[in-house]
Amino acid sequence: MGTLEIIFLVILVFSLVGIFLSLPGNFIIVIDALWYGLATSFEKYKFSFIVSLVLIALLIELLEYMVIAFGKRGYSANRILVIGAIAGGMLGAISGAFASPVLGTITGGIVGIALGTVLFEVLIKKNNLREAKQAMLGALIGRLGPLTVKAIGTLTMIVMVGYKLFLQ
Repeated sequence: MGTLEIIFLVILVFSLVGIFLSLPGNFIIVIDALWYGLATSFEKYKFSFIVSLVLIALLIELLEYMVIAFGKRGYSANRILVIGAIAGGMLGAISGAFASPVLGTITGGIVGIALGTVLFEVLIKKNNLREAKQAMLGALIGRLGPLTVKAIGTLTMIVMVGYKLFLQ
């Protein structure tokens, strides 16, 4: 394995970790594959492979927004829910980062979304606990659903690129 392949793999791993930090990992994979193709004169794969990666990345983005729309439509999405989820998610991610930079950030963000939504719904909007739990469920689906879609899509793209690069 040469230097180009090592750089390529590092960028692929970064793109996978990046989706949990809300970075555009799918398009990083596309740019990485395009860069590698140009650097090697497309000897491992053709330019049409890059086009298929772009189409997959766009499909993943579309699916992500569809999941978000479902979460908002199916649950009581309002400004208070969004503010509570964002504030809780940020505080949870920051505090979780002290425990573990990656896993703590993810776990803290998820717990923060749940707690922030419930606290804002109960304390500010004066909803009962049942309504607050329903809003929390909507907030969690709104965050975890798109994250799952993006993770599956990113893994699929990484497997496709890895197959073309190392197994074909």
